Amino acid sequence: MDFQLRKDARKWFKDISHHYPILFDLYYFCLMAGFAAGRPNTEIKADNLDDLVGYFPGDFQSRGRLLVGVLIQVHLSRLGIDLDERDDVYRQVAKLVDPNSPSYLSNEGVRLMNQYAHGGFDVLCEHFSDRPRSIETFLRKYSRCISDLQRF
Repeated sequence: MDFQLRKDARKWFKDISHHYPILFDLYYFCLMAGFAAGRPNTEIKADNLDDLVGYFPGDFQSRGRLLVGVLIQVHLSRLGIDLDERDDVYRQVAKLVDPNSPSYLSNEGVRLMNQYAHGGFDVLCEHFSDRPRSIETFLRKYSRCISDLQRF
């Protein structure tokens, strides 16, 4: 399964996307907002999605395991599972992680990460009065948004 970016997100980022060499950068912005808000979106239809890649590309490759760890932490927190509950933690990690996958995630893990990215895009749309037109303004507002939402 591939990481997926919503088509409406691509349109929303269109004025600043040329500043980023890969589409995964835009996915990452959405993902971090979804993680910070602890908000997945499970209601996105397949025809509104663009497949990106099935692995962490470019500079994200060295940080892929960290992103998997954040996914696990946010997911466990959302489920109300404490790290001391070893059996429940193990069960959830076993569902989400596949050490043989190029993304370190099972299909279920990628699906969940995509849901957090989709939810993060919803969060960005709510926090921005309009889509970003300049990179400078976007980064300032984005930073403020993440700081306001930060849960992890």
